[in-house]
Amino acid sequence: MYKTRAEEETLSIALMASLLRPWSNLPDEILVMVFKRLLHICDRIRFRAVCKGWRLPVRLIQGLFPIPKLPWTMEYMWKKTTDSNRTSSICKLREPDLHQGSSASRSYIVENGMMEGRSNFVDAEACASRDGWVLFSKEEGKGSLLFFFFSPFTKAVISLPHLESPGFEVATFSSAPTFPDCVVFVTHPPESGKISISICRPCGDDRTWNGSIFRVPEFFDSVESVAYMGGSFYCHFGCFYRMTSFNTATQKWSITRIRSSPTYENDYAIDDCTLFCFSNPNYLLEGEGELLLAYAAKDRYSLYPGEYDDEWFLLYKLDWKRKAWRNKGRLRGGAIFLGKTSFWISSEGETEMVANRVHHYSRGTPKFFLSPSDYPFGLLEEHREKCKICYHPCTQGLKTIWIAPPPQF
Repeated sequence: MYKTRAEEETLSIALMASLLRPWSNLPDEILVMVFKRLLHICDRIRFRAVCKGWRLPVRLIQGLFPIPKLPWTMEYMWKKTTDSNRTSSICKLREPDLHQGSSASRSYIVENGMMEGRSNFVDAEACASRDGWVLFSKEEGKGSLLFFFFSPFTKAVISLPHLESPGFEVATFSSAPTFPDCVVFVTHPPESGKISISICRPCGDDRTWNGSIFRVPEFFDSVESVAYMGGSFYCHFGCFYRMTSFNTATQKWSITRIRSSPTYENDYAIDDCTLFCFSNPNYLLEGEGELLLAYAAKDRYSLYPGEYDDEWFLLYKLDWKRKAWRNKGRLRGGAIFLGKTSFWISSEGETEMVANRVHHYSRGTPKFFLSPSDYPFGLLEEHREKCKICYHPCTQGLKTIWIAPPPQF
């Protein structure tokens, strides 16, 4: 049958349209090729937010094209305004500068201005962070505490029920609150040889707070830091020989009796532990399957000199067999980040520039010290002069916390 020229052009256009895919329906293979060229986490987040068709399944991207997993910093401040429905909000993310003088160092504005739905954020304090989420706490009247999660990468908020308690010491969590095994762990001040804890499971069928009371020796003071490892929360009480653990599966509370505190001359402990019964900050963390303790010492006995100020740190690992703290010795390429949540990372590739260091913030200024055990005698000062601080000072007036990027990126 004879076709007019107009009919042939219409048929040709229809045929070409059937062969072309819309941008929202590209093959996964092409999307993955584009995705792997994005070297910044926020770019990958924006990529997946373009449309539903670009939300690649995690199985296609997780672990295939990893980018440096160094902790970022989150700066924040939320204030009341005259408008009861709106809050003055400042929140931004900063990634480490791995390429000096390049555009790789980025700052991302999460919120800046008047926001609705942020009334609970006013006066809230960051307690811990993990897997791209931050746990915040806030006093809600006398005897009531409010805890909630916030992800600056997605702006998602997960609120928890109110906790009826006059106060707490340490609050942390085991995994991202979107995971079914997530447990929020809160310790309360000890009283008369007893300590109380509260736990909540954000994804459980029962999201209410469950409290428990356990006996501890009366000389146990306040919990200084908490670390999660292997299904248990480990609590350190400020002195080297005072530590407890709580198993989330069995609900069992155990007291780990550390033999004594270590000396500077030997690997293991001696009887006199009064030297370490100070109120200096200490940080408990998990690193490569070991329980580590970083102790901030500011006295003439310290071995590890701090960078740019007089803070000195001591690093220890727990010898489970001997029940004693042992000098950590070499970091062997690892890096430690100290704060309300402390991290250990294994440095390699681009992240080698942070290796063998302990990073921390002091009054809003990023600082680090080098592990002397990782450098031959006489080369420590030479290496220190070549080191570059990869993190930025905190913006004046804002608070800061380390935050690990989401694991799927």
